[in-house]
Amino acid sequence: MIEISHLNLYFSNENIFNNFSLFIKRGEKIALTGESGKGKTTLLNLLAGFIPDYKGIVNVFGKSLNAENVSEIRKDIAWLPQDTSLAVKTVKELFYAPFEFEANKKMKPENNKLTEIFKEFELSEKLLDKKINEISGGQKQRIMLASCFLLKKSLLLIDEPTSALDEKVKKKITDYILNQKNLTVVAATHDDYWIKKSDKIVEL
Repeated sequence: MIEISHLNLYFSNENIFNNFSLFIKRGEKIALTGESGKGKTTLLNLLAGFIPDYKGIVNVFGKSLNAENVSEIRKDIAWLPQDTSLAVKTVKELFYAPFEFEANKKMKPENNKLTEIFKEFELSEKLLDKKINEISGGQKQRIMLASCFLLKKSLLLIDEPTSALDEKVKKKITDYILNQKNLTVVAATHDDYWIKKSDKIVEL
């Protein structure tokens, strides 16, 4: 699904990746680990098509990641950064925000799917009636994860997906996401449980 070969990437004359290669099969669960500043988030941003200036080969879904193909590639990617600042005031707006994009409108979940995912992620549907500032960081993280998951993309890119979750909820959500057979997941994480459950660990 993903081929990265001889990648070289510089920021402000700093060499972030030097002759880096990584191959990811469809359905694999990849944990990107390592100290902060080693390029985990940068690699996710690259795969999401936000870093056009690189040297080497980056193919996603068999297509070269370039200006010509990036829009088509993104149609099958769900991307959840660690810091998400959306111009929304309510939890309902936050949850449904990804489904407002033209490419995702057909994926807007029916009530039964919403009920199902909220149960899996230990969420109450009553949260949808609250304002963003009325919920905890962990609840907000789970809301965004649930929304991202319901997009039903084949590639999920996530940055520190369980950083704000307590141990019990973290394990349940990790198991739920990483047990999805046909879903390819690339996650930047420091979480030992997520790393242990992944198919491949890439230490940067």
